[in-house]
Amino acid sequence: MRFWHKILLAVLVLFIAALDVSVIMVMKKSWQLNMDSETRRAESEQLLIANNIYENLDSIRARGNTLTPVLLVSVAESYDEYYHRQGIGLELRENGRLIYPNAEGQAEVQDKPIIRLSMPLPAPYQHLELSYKRDISGLYAQQQELNRFFVMINWIAGPVLALLLYLLIRQLTKPLKLLSETTKTIAEGDYSQRVELHSRDEFGELAFNFNAMASVVEQRMTDLSEMAEEKQRMVDNLAHELRTPLTSMQGFAELLTSANIDQEDQIKAGRYIWSETVRLKNLAFKLLDLSVLRHQPLVQSEVEVAGLFREVMQTEQQKVTAHGIQLLTDSSIRTVRGDADLLASFLVNLIDNAVHASEPGSTIRLLAYEQKGEGVLEVRDSGAGMTPEQSKRAFEPFYRGDPARSRVYGNAGLGLSLCRQIAEAHGARVELTSIHVQGTSIRIFLKGSSGDFTTP
Repeated sequence: MRFWHKILLAVLVLFIAALDVSVIMVMKKSWQLNMDSETRRAESEQLLIANNIYENLDSIRARGNTLTPVLLVSVAESYDEYYHRQGIGLELRENGRLIYPNAEGQAEVQDKPIIRLSMPLPAPYQHLELSYKRDISGLYAQQQELNRFFVMINWIAGPVLALLLYLLIRQLTKPLKLLSETTKTIAEGDYSQRVELHSRDEFGELAFNFNAMASVVEQRMTDLSEMAEEKQRMVDNLAHELRTPLTSMQGFAELLTSANIDQEDQIKAGRYIWSETVRLKNLAFKLLDLSVLRHQPLVQSEVEVAGLFREVMQTEQQKVTAHGIQLLTDSSIRTVRGDADLLASFLVNLIDNAVHASEPGSTIRLLAYEQKGEGVLEVRDSGAGMTPEQSKRAFEPFYRGDPARSRVYGNAGLGLSLCRQIAEAHGARVELTSIHVQGTSIRIFLKGSSGDFTTP
């Protein structure tokens, strides 16, 4: 049974039950009031008749007549004939013995609903008892007519009320139907559906909250889908990166196990295996760094720029010298806020990329300065640069603007992706500016007030 069916039946039953109970109570109270009114009227009429009979009997005695049973019957009969036209019957008893009317007349009156009252006449006639009987068939007929009218009202009001309740409840529960249909659509995978309901009642509030929930779910599903695609792309690229060096390493390992190779071939195979091992080790470490940055909170502190640059220079000096490149530093601030090791890794990765993109005799600059209350670290080269498309995708994992050059230097395309995640861990932003064949500049903007940075 649907929800609106339950509401319809419950309201209909409760309403009819309340209506019936109320009407029955009203009719019962009305009947009681009518009976009380008729009883008071009967008491008043009986008292009036008794006083009249008393005065007649006094008048008869005053004239010197004796009150014989025949005379008493005559007096009672005269009053009974007068009041009989009004539906009133009289009985007269003397010392408990019925003297008027006879048994036939009494049986005729007893066939109808009556009000019966008895009282003795005033002294000295207290031995006489007057019984008053009045026909109340009209009152019973009126009550039966009310009962029939009530039954008719029930037969008419029930279907009319059911129809009105059906229309009203269907309209009131329409938002629930919309919610149900939208929920079903979302459950089938269409997370863009929303409930189009703009009322200001509880259903409107429910629809608003439901739409907010649906938006969050849609965003989460989009994020999960993007994450799944990114992970799949990373796995695919990683598998591609590992396939070539592992195949070559396997071949050279088989060569080393051969008995018929000279010392020069052995050295060549060993060097290749060593170089590929180093490349795979660097790749594994960078993937580990990416994972750590996603799952660990970063604790920032004051980092001296001079010490940071000195550590980076020591790490990269041999490489830049071997490529005939000059590495220059320039700093106008003393400290920045961040993690020293991660910032060093950030700069080392940028310098590695700059070395691979630069020609011998060129210069790479390592800069630190303040800009609009933020500490800026920048690596600037005058190398090959990137096209707009390459610049747009530069921070994607495993993306290489020049695959051939990257393979020569053992680059897996993770350096700039790691740099981006280091910046995100610091709550900083990264900007890349590159002009093809003119050079590239990459900057990290470390957040903080102007008081956080000190000029040397």
